[in-house]
Amino acid sequence: MMKILCKFGMVCMVTALFWGCQDHDTPQDVVKQSALPVCGAQEFPAKISNATGWADVSYNKTTHMLSFTLNWANLTGTPTGAHIHGIAARGGNAGIKYDFFPLIPKTTTGTYSGAVLVDEISIKEADLLNGMYYFNLHTPTNPGGEIRGQIEFYNQPHIVYKKGLPLVGGQQVPPVATAAWGTADVMYNKSTHLLSYFIKWSDLTATPTGSHIHGTATPGNNAPIQHDFFTNFPKTLSGEYSNSVMVDGVKIKEMELLNGQYYFNIHNIIYPAGEIRGQIVF
Repeated sequence: MMKILCKFGMVCMVTALFWGCQDHDTPQDVVKQSALPVCGAQEFPAKISNATGWADVSYNKTTHMLSFTLNWANLTGTPTGAHIHGIAARGGNAGIKYDFFPLIPKTTTGTYSGAVLVDEISIKEADLLNGMYYFNLHTPTNPGGEIRGQIEFYNQPHIVYKKGLPLVGGQQVPPVATAAWGTADVMYNKSTHLLSYFIKWSDLTATPTGSHIHGTATPGNNAPIQHDFFTNFPKTLSGEYSNSVMVDGVKIKEMELLNGQYYFNIHNIIYPAGEIRGQIVF
């Protein structure tokens, strides 16, 4: 009997060690996101800059440490500030929550890896996981920030997202024959009811005269404006823009949004009804 118990105990120990190693190798309490864009288009108001950047982020819910690597290139001048700001969604500004400027290389192109404790005072876990903090790099010519990157974790149960949605003349009703084109990245947070978006467009035939989200309409149909974001939209033939809007259940409704019944539209004087359009589909 003792031999059987000993063997059973050994099996349990081996099984426990196996699962312990599995949990250690792939911890369920860590969320990660790679290649988050950091650019002038995410500044508010948007900045036109040749500077670019990206960030990799990782948050451990057990240790409450946010680790990150921030990369940047072609700033207009030597950095004068480098921070995490919050709380603010895309299209909003907020104060500094973590200053890592003393640690970064003071170069127009560079990289920095660091970590900060999510202490529930300066940085709060719920707001972090809801995408309400952002990186900001400041320069002498852009003291409010030259490039910015929202800290977002897409692979969470309350998040749905889609990248690279096409904006083309062929989606207009009736279709428009144009060389203009664009893309949109969208993320919807079912907890905060915020729809965040990042639009790129190129080769419009004329300066934009309007930029909106329309709905409700399926592809092949038109609908009225539900969200007008033209005020801060760059008035350029090619450009980038980032913002967010509340899915309030009145202008924009969650069920219709998730069923693909809203669309982006960019208008100009040659195509007043819209030159390029992109259906928001998750």
